[in-house]
Amino acid sequence: MSLAAAPAPATKSAARIDAVDWLRGFAVVLMIQTHVYGAWLSRDGMANRLYRWWSPYGGLPFRIFLLLVGVSMAIRFEAQIARDVERRVMVRGAVKRGFEILVLAYLFRLQEYILGGFWDWHDLFRVDILNCIGASMMLVGPISAPRGGRPQIAVTLLAMAVVLALGPIVGPAYFPDWLPKPLTSYIGGQRPMAHFTLIPQLAWALVGVVIGHWWVRASRADRLARAFVLTGVGGVALMVAVKLVRTIDPYIIHYPSSISWQMGPGTFFDRLGQIGVLALLAYVVTRATGNRRYSPMRVLGQTSLLVYWVHVELSYGLLFKRLHGQLTLLQATIGFLLMTAAMLGLSALRIKYWRGPRHAIDAIKRRFGNLPSSSGPL
Repeated sequence: MSLAAAPAPATKSAARIDAVDWLRGFAVVLMIQTHVYGAWLSRDGMANRLYRWWSPYGGLPFRIFLLLVGVSMAIRFEAQIARDVERRVMVRGAVKRGFEILVLAYLFRLQEYILGGFWDWHDLFRVDILNCIGASMMLVGPISAPRGGRPQIAVTLLAMAVVLALGPIVGPAYFPDWLPKPLTSYIGGQRPMAHFTLIPQLAWALVGVVIGHWWVRASRADRLARAFVLTGVGGVALMVAVKLVRTIDPYIIHYPSSISWQMGPGTFFDRLGQIGVLALLAYVVTRATGNRRYSPMRVLGQTSLLVYWVHVELSYGLLFKRLHGQLTLLQATIGFLLMTAAMLGLSALRIKYWRGPRHAIDAIKRRFGNLPSSSGPL
């Protein structure tokens, strides 16, 4: 049955899907491990066979984050459909949220520049994962926002196909020097300026929108378990298909470099298959443990931005500079476990004591009496 067969019923709103938070939390743990190992492992540690076996999975976290950005946007779209929200309002809200993330991305880069000792001002304009997430949201909104109460599945998939097709060509491309790198690095380019380019990474947010609409509507029809089983089975099928094609002809697409190969459709669908299996695992775990039980993964998933902000500085910053490139695999693993525990504690404090700036202002007003209200948005 097509996702766009009929508008969502206005009597039901999109429910929270706990597996989404769990999967995001799992990506947070993988992200912490990737950064701690990348910053603290010695050359001998990186030569360890266990590390070499695991290191390819370091590329999963940012893909999961971007896919779940699309899923979260679809969940919000479905709730807005149920309330008969106009499309222009949906688009404006998505663009606004994306712009806010983009501003935070540059604030984060400014923080890293200052704490790093003002070592290279070009680093302020590097396109990192937060930049990619914010810009993706600003583009996905106009592309994928529902029309007339119907999800734009066909348009979204078409846009995803175009981005994937351009990925190996535009993603690693060199742009003329007269074009400003802080802008072209969003489209494509070379590291260190263009770490996470929209082409092809935008495809993850686009496919996430499609998956999100499917999951929400399956949840409303009490078919969420079947949807996640199909997600997992489909993930296995994608991985097998990619492996089979590469076995038949490893050079079915002749990429000029390994970077282009990583940005190609084969890698995309292989990684999408892996995430599909992880999504099924997330659903099974959250279903088995129940919604009322404490879940470290869900806690980390609900505070992923804060964890990213803090742990990157701890991993690469000056505080633990003496550990950079010095640890064995066992020592780095202990460091990873300690870092994860610290971030889990920080997340618990954030959830318990911080509910956003508006809540904080209200608390101050209650404590000190009626203060003059703000004349504009916070």
